[in-house]
Amino acid sequence: MCNIKLIIVFCFVIEIVSTENVKAFHADSFVESLGVNVHWAYDNVYTVNYTELRTKLSQLGIRYVRDRTHPQIYLRANDLYKSFGIQTLLITGRYKPGPSQRVLDPSQVEQELNEIKTQAFVATVGIEGPNEYNIQHTPEPNWILNLRNYTNCLYRTAKADEMLTNLPLIGPSLTSLESYKEVGNLDEYIDYANVHMYFGDGWPGFPGWDVNGTRSIHWYLDDLARRQSPSGKRVQATETGYHNFMPHNGISEEAEGKYIVRSFMEFFRRGVYRTYKYELVDENKLDQQGHYGLLRANLTEKHSFKAIKNLIDIFNDKGSQFETNSLNYTLDGTTNDTRQILFQKRNGDFYLVVWLEVESFNTTTHTDIYPSLQHLSMIFENNQRISKGILYALDNYANINIQNLTITNNRINFNATDKISVMKLISNKF
Repeated sequence: MCNIKLIIVFCFVIEIVSTENVKAFHADSFVESLGVNVHWAYDNVYTVNYTELRTKLSQLGIRYVRDRTHPQIYLRANDLYKSFGIQTLLITGRYKPGPSQRVLDPSQVEQELNEIKTQAFVATVGIEGPNEYNIQHTPEPNWILNLRNYTNCLYRTAKADEMLTNLPLIGPSLTSLESYKEVGNLDEYIDYANVHMYFGDGWPGFPGWDVNGTRSIHWYLDDLARRQSPSGKRVQATETGYHNFMPHNGISEEAEGKYIVRSFMEFFRRGVYRTYKYELVDENKLDQQGHYGLLRANLTEKHSFKAIKNLIDIFNDKGSQFETNSLNYTLDGTTNDTRQILFQKRNGDFYLVVWLEVESFNTTTHTDIYPSLQHLSMIFENNQRISKGILYALDNYANINIQNLTITNNRINFNATDKISVMKLISNKF
């Protein structure tokens, strides 16, 4: 067993805010930040429909999935990688034998890592610690120490292996502030902190359920993630999402289509490295757990699937690294609740993402809300030489509406809504 050292340092969180003379992000970095959870080995919707689901994944354009270590999953991971270049984040954590035992067994770490190395190495994008162990363990009074020991040995064993040493290790996920406090600082044993950011039926910018902002983005990133990584290591949100089971804090498919892509954008804006939507397809369960999918159980597409696919199509820009430029602009008009992120592709075109971070679903009446649009103007400095503007706007059904924008006196007028809008700005300068 490896010894544990507790190191306490302070951290800070950087929030990315657009101002004048904004440095653009790589457009493809947004696509790189997206993932989705799958369950190739345990749910019959996944096991029976693998052929159809792999096709749906390729159509979606997602590059990363998340699943557990398991021989059947290694087969699927290798197939997805060879066929579409999709890599898998593998969740570790094996239990001691026994029909009622859910106690982590650190003695199996070496075997689990050896399986990854020998059966799924090229298809693996990273290794994750045990999943939500604070509610999974039973019976185990010393679960905190055991989880720390497991994470310690997982990290040290992987980093000591010349094949696995460069694979990032994401911390274990937990489900409460109390558990993050109890498990404490894992900086020494992780490359990324891990949070599962769920907002119930609240919108992504939901301010929280109490004076402490419980379940808000700030709460997850500033209160939970910094307990696991006080030094401020970047976060991977290995689960997030909404479900459509109305009797238990569900939201409509229409609202989910708006919220999920806004979540991806807002997490990216806040510096989250990668976010995995829970999950690809609805499971055969007559409760909330059976309604988180991007696809319905009959494999038809929900609004959320279409919204993600459309954004991936817009931002996809694979290729060698390049230095992005800055754009000197301001937004004028009614900017309350407005969010914005600036991207650039390697051909020089800028892409400004704008949306209203507001409520789109009434949780009391269980009906969709249609907030008023806000009139905005994007004003450029004279030397920016933006020659053309094209607006790609998601509608309430996650379809893309395309509109040519008029540039008059270095100004473009447009509307911000509770859906994602992307303004393509073609420049003749770069």
